[in-house]
Amino acid sequence: PTRRRTKANIERVKASVTRQNGEAPTSDEIWRAIKSRDTSRNVRNFLWKGLHGGHKIGDYFTGMPAPWCEYATCPLCDKTESLQHILFECASKERTTIWKLAADFTKDRIQPWPDLDAGSVLGSALLNFSDDAQQPSGLTRLMRIVIAESAFLIWKIRCERRIEHEDDQEAAPSVDEISGRWHATINARISHDRHLTNRRRYKRKALDEDLVLDTWDGLLELPENVPPNWIRHPGVLVGRGTTRPRGRER
Repeated sequence: PTRRRTKANIERVKASVTRQNGEAPTSDEIWRAIKSRDTSRNVRNFLWKGLHGGHKIGDYFTGMPAPWCEYATCPLCDKTESLQHILFECASKERTTIWKLAADFTKDRIQPWPDLDAGSVLGSALLNFSDDAQQPSGLTRLMRIVIAESAFLIWKIRCERRIEHEDDQEAAPSVDEISGRWHATINARISHDRHLTNRRRYKRKALDEDLVLDTWDGLLELPENVPPNWIRHPGVLVGRGTTRPRGRER
């Protein structure tokens, strides 16, 4: 039988995707979208657990004896810590910093930044930002990647802050560290895209070079004398790509 939380999250995704696309996906489409090649493995796991309401946050701790019951409430906002709160409502530095970075990064390709919520993140692989829903454009692929990776990074840093550092705000990463980690995450995706275009290695499963170029068009810092097709040039990065504070990313 369908779990109550899973059913509620599926309906939340349908509402969010409908708001962006103008058309509601089916439940099967939502589950298949999690396996999208545009979504990295760790993000897939995060989204799958999110759809099932499997993250140990908020109401999961309600009713438990102390000190576990304290984990139900966000220490920064004194509100129940749902996935919606963590990703879009919390006053944490990781949330405010990362979404601002994502919006600034894509501002030359899309404005205004879309209206997102937890349902949008869980259904990010279905969001459409082009006129042709059957043939996703580079912009659609870019936004799907940036939204999913940004949300997952917010989740990771929140877990470090709450679990690893036991809510010690002095041990939490600074805005500069968060920014460095976000840039490292996006650069890792660019590198992954470059490798997946290798037709000698991946044959028919290789990623289309034109789609990769269209995805990151106008967003990269290209060294001098790099041709328009930069895929074979490893020096291509997004801004502060070499900054990897605390050595935690991938």
